[in-house]
Amino acid sequence: MFSFCQITETEQINSTKSTQTFRKGDHIFLENGVPAALYCINSGTVKISKLSSNGKEQIMRIAQEGNFLGYRSLILKSRYTYSAVALEECRVCVIPKADFFALLRNNNDFYQALMEMICREADEAEAKLSDLAHKPVRSRIAEALLLLANSSTDEEHAISLTREDLASFVGTVKETAIRVISELRDANIISIDKRKIRILNPQMLIHISNVYD
Repeated sequence: MFSFCQITETEQINSTKSTQTFRKGDHIFLENGVPAALYCINSGTVKISKLSSNGKEQIMRIAQEGNFLGYRSLILKSRYTYSAVALEECRVCVIPKADFFALLRNNNDFYQALMEMICREADEAEAKLSDLAHKPVRSRIAEALLLLANSSTDEEHAISLTREDLASFVGTVKETAIRVISELRDANIISIDKRKIRILNPQMLIHISNVYD
């Protein structure tokens, strides 16, 4: 996104932004909070989640290095509709909303890139809803493991998401997630070491993720 900025715009952002470090489990911001800045993940992964009417957490997506957070609420001038929580130690750049709005007003390329990003996220959200409606849990978990491995900052692409978070991400209960993970481990498709999941047979996992019945 910032590759579309002019030198003067980049210098302005660098002079006003700050960098914060969040430990695993820390909230970057909370659902219903008032947005005051644009967040950009410098390193680490972040879960984007919201609470259902019964108070149960639902993970909407996993954000990673280079992703922006909180921009839709800034644009709409509304409260956050979700929470952002660090899944591991994260470094996050905090950009004042005044600088963000200045880019939207004055830089058409930045504005266009942001609109494209919003559309991509909408498409991904629709695809996830379709998967939840049509794919069995085993396929959804396989797809989630592939996604999480690709977004992992671990050198071996190990996945450290808890079973509770994995269940929330795919829309099932923890007990079912544990059962499916155990089945995949017993089939030597994945391995589990010190609560970290590693993919041993990505082709088989891809095959499982594409099963719809």
